[in-house]
Amino acid sequence: MDIEQSFEILELDRGASTDEIKQSYKDIVTVWHPDRFSNNPRLKQKAEEKLKEVNVAYDTLKSYLSSEQRMEPKQEKAQPDAAPYDNKTEAVVEAGTGIALSLWSYLSSLFQSVVTDVKTGMEQGRLDQSQRGAGCGRRGSRRDKGMGRCGRGRGKGRG
Repeated sequence: MDIEQSFEILELDRGASTDEIKQSYKDIVTVWHPDRFSNNPRLKQKAEEKLKEVNVAYDTLKSYLSSEQRMEPKQEKAQPDAAPYDNKTEAVVEAGTGIALSLWSYLSSLFQSVVTDVKTGMEQGRLDQSQRGAGCGRRGSRRDKGMGRCGRGRGKGRG
């Protein structure tokens, strides 16, 4: 496949950068991926053919640009350009760290309050149970009928 045809398949101009080529490739693959058409065999077949064509075009452009870049002398970036990039990166990392710590603090306090509520509820439940069922396990004067104070029978053949 020639270069012009590859640019055309990927819907790009001749002077497209490597990043533009990658982005266009990803966009086209997203649109034409065969898995999107799993319920329609005709469209799935068409998407597979289109995707093969796009893959060949992308590989052709990748190899073309890599050979073209080897022929051009590489230019070193000046040191001052690197410093603002580092500052931006540092700012993003600091912001992300602040967000992560805030989220952790919120989740920790939420977890602690849930655990406290569960403990309190369990203790309250024990108190309620002991108050409601006071003496339920003890047998009363109706022993001959197999019934305790709570009205539960002892079962067949017992008593």
